[in-house]
Amino acid sequence: MHLPFPRTSLHHLLRLTFLALVLLHLPHPTNSLPSPDDPDPPPPDSDTPPSSRDPPCTATSPHTSSFFDLRPLIRTTAGTATLSSADDDAGGGASGDWFALGYDYNANFTLNICAPVLADTSTARGIDGEYARGNVSAFYERDGDLFSIGQASSTLLFRGKKLILEYTNGSPCGDSSSSFRKSALISFLCDRETLLSKPSVAFVGQSQDCAYFFEIRTVAACPTFKAQESLSPIAVFAIIGGVFAVVYCVGGCVYQRTVMNARGWRQVPHYHAWAGVVGFFSDLFAALVRTLFRRGRPSRFSTGGGSSLSSSSAASDRRSGATSSFSRRLNAGFAGRGGGGGWGSWGRGGSAGGGGRAAADEVEDENRLLDELDEEWGDE
Repeated sequence: MHLPFPRTSLHHLLRLTFLALVLLHLPHPTNSLPSPDDPDPPPPDSDTPPSSRDPPCTATSPHTSSFFDLRPLIRTTAGTATLSSADDDAGGGASGDWFALGYDYNANFTLNICAPVLADTSTARGIDGEYARGNVSAFYERDGDLFSIGQASSTLLFRGKKLILEYTNGSPCGDSSSSFRKSALISFLCDRETLLSKPSVAFVGQSQDCAYFFEIRTVAACPTFKAQESLSPIAVFAIIGGVFAVVYCVGGCVYQRTVMNARGWRQVPHYHAWAGVVGFFSDLFAALVRTLFRRGRPSRFSTGGGSSLSSSSAASDRRSGATSSFSRRLNAGFAGRGGGGGWGSWGRGGSAGGGGRAAADEVEDENRLLDELDEEWGDE
């Protein structure tokens, strides 16, 4: 007798499933013990560079392991954005470089993120070399002169939990003989309210006409996950279902074998239920195959020149005629050989004059007529 699956074993299966999911999500350390040759980790308040495996203009936080991707902020299409509209004051037009108003600094700033600006910077002061003049990522203009405040960089840094981008090696601070060069520091803040609007680029301040500070609020600065490491909801449910199936099969088989002393296929959990499911689908498949095979066979009563309905009617007429002929011939035989006795004398073996020979002849005639009728029906 097959006993129902006990509740205690179901509890054990659920516990095993939970433990398997916990182990699946635990991090796997690469080194169990630190090596003496490994460098010391940087202090929390220092600038921490991103992992070398991160693509340009992206970074992984060393504190939370969150992934940041600022590549959507890179401007690659030249446009005609100006500072004449409110939208441009908020951070630039639909295309072209990003802009920021300098307010009391009496100069406006043009910059790009992780890439050189699209504007012409070939006249930047104090920048030697054609490549360096084309690699300017931020500048401002004053009195007809163009001053660079940093070369392009795609390396994101973390200062504590702050995500920053630094441009260095700009135009000389003060006169051209100064050894100090202008630089820019951009801080990125996560702002999900700008999801449907453009990022907000703001000039925060400057120091000694040499260091410039900016703040950009954008949804691109919000933490996310790497595309190659993230799992879709379907994959997560598939993993959970696979773990549960393994636990169900292995645990159920062990229980059926050790507790219920089952052998063979009966070790499968809920064997009778699964056998019924398999039998149902096998019967359904067999019925479909038989239906398709019958549809593919030609009709035995159809002819090439007429319809199946007329052929069936003609066959019915021929069978009716053959049956009538058989009845007439059988009655004639009975009347001729019964010695006038009719059905009664034939049923009793005939009269004294006919005897047993007449009855035998009548049986032979009946069998011969039946054979002829079968041949006629077979020819149809």
